[in-house]
Amino acid sequence: MPKKATEKNTKGSKNNVTKKTVSKKVEVKKEAPKKVESKKETPKKEEVKKETVKVMKKEKKGKFKNLINEITKNTPFAISLCAIVILIAALVLVLFMKRIPKTSDGKEIVATINGKKFTADELYENLKESAGTTSLLELVDSYIAEKEVTVTDEDKDYVKEVVDYYKEYADYYGVDLKTFLSSYMGLSGIETEDEFSDFVLNDYKKTLAVRKFIGDNAEEDDLKEYYKENYSDTITAKHILIEIDKDAEDADKADKEAYEKAVDLIDELNDTSSKKLTSKFEKLAKENSDDTATYSNGGLIEDFSKTSVEEAFYNAASKLKDGEYTKEPVKTSYGYHIILKVSSTPVKDYKDIKDDVRKKYAESLLSSDNTLQTLKWDELRKQYKFSIKDDFLKKIYNDSIDAVKDSKKDSKDDEE
Repeated sequence: MPKKATEKNTKGSKNNVTKKTVSKKVEVKKEAPKKVESKKETPKKEEVKKETVKVMKKEKKGKFKNLINEITKNTPFAISLCAIVILIAALVLVLFMKRIPKTSDGKEIVATINGKKFTADELYENLKESAGTTSLLELVDSYIAEKEVTVTDEDKDYVKEVVDYYKEYADYYGVDLKTFLSSYMGLSGIETEDEFSDFVLNDYKKTLAVRKFIGDNAEEDDLKEYYKENYSDTITAKHILIEIDKDAEDADKADKEAYEKAVDLIDELNDTSSKKLTSKFEKLAKENSDDTATYSNGGLIEDFSKTSVEEAFYNAASKLKDGEYTKEPVKTSYGYHIILKVSSTPVKDYKDIKDDVRKKYAESLLSSDNTLQTLKWDELRKQYKFSIKDDFLKKIYNDSIDAVKDSKKDSKDDEE
C-alpha cells in the first residue's frame, strides 16, 4: 500500500520524470533529530505532514522523494558534467565578447605563460576531449525540447517545487542556495535562484520531450493494457490499523493478539447504530489506530486507487458500499485493518484520458529501465536528422550508444 502518502489515480509523479536537473543525490551528513511521538496526543501539523499513511505500498516514496527520484533516475547527464557545460559556455562567451589577440597565422590566443601561447583551437580540442559530446548533446537536446514541449503552469509549479526543495536543503545546512549548489551539487556556474529555476526548467523540458516521444510512439494495445492494470475507481475511506509486534519473540502470538484486538473493535461497531457509526468509527480510530498519519483524523485516507495501496486493502474497500465497514479484519504488510468506505469515484473511460495514459505509460517505462532514455533520445535526435560532423565527437557518441545497446542485449540474454 502507499506507504505513507496517498496518491490520486490521475496524478503522476511528475514524479518519475525525466531527466530532471540535478542528478547527484543530496547526501545528508547531519542526522535529523529523532522525534518522540505520543500516539494519544494529536501531532503538530508539521509533524503530521512528515508521517506516512501506513496503508500505502512500501515502494512508494514521499512527495519530495519522488521529485528527487524523477530528477536523478532519468537525467541523461550527470550533474558534475553540467557544471562543465556551464564552464564551457562561460569560456565561449568570454572568447567572443572580447577582442582576442592572434598569432601570426591568425589563430586566436586565449592565454600565455612564460611566452608560451595557448590558442582557442587548442582550448577547443582539450574541452572537446573532456566533455565535448556532453556539451554538444546539451545544446542539441535543448533545441529539440524547445520544439517539442509547450510549458504549462503545472510544469512551472513543479519546477518551483524542485527549487524550493533544494532551498530547504540549503537552509538545513545553514548556507545560501548558491553556496549549496556549488559545494554540494557541483553547480558552480549558477549564481541566483532564477538561474537555478531556468536550469531546472531546461532539463525538465528534455524530460517532457522524451516522455512525449515514447507516449506518441506507443502501441495501442500496450496503452490499453497499461490502463487496465493501473487505472481504477478512486476510493475515500477511513481505517483503523492494528499493527503486529514485529519484535515479539512469538510471532504467531503477536499476530493473534493483533487480530483479536481488531475483531473486538469490529464487535464494538456491530453494536453501534447506523446513525452513530461514523462518529463511533472515528472515535475508535483516534483511540486505537497505529497509523500515526491518519488516526487523529479518524483514519481518513482520500482518493486512493489500486496502485497506491496494497491489493488486499483496495480489494476489501472496493467491495463495500458507501457507509459499510469490513466485518473481518483485513491483513496487509502493516497489520490488520478495519475499513469504513466513505465514497468512490468511477474511473474515466480509456478514450477520455488517453493522453494521461500515454504520459503515465512513458513514465513507468523510463523509471523501470535506466537505459531507455538514452536509446529513445537517440531515436528522437535521428527524427530531427541529427548528424555530427566532427569525427572525434561522432565516434564518442556512437560508441556510447552502442555500449548501451550491448548492455541491454546482454541483460536480455541473461534473463532468457
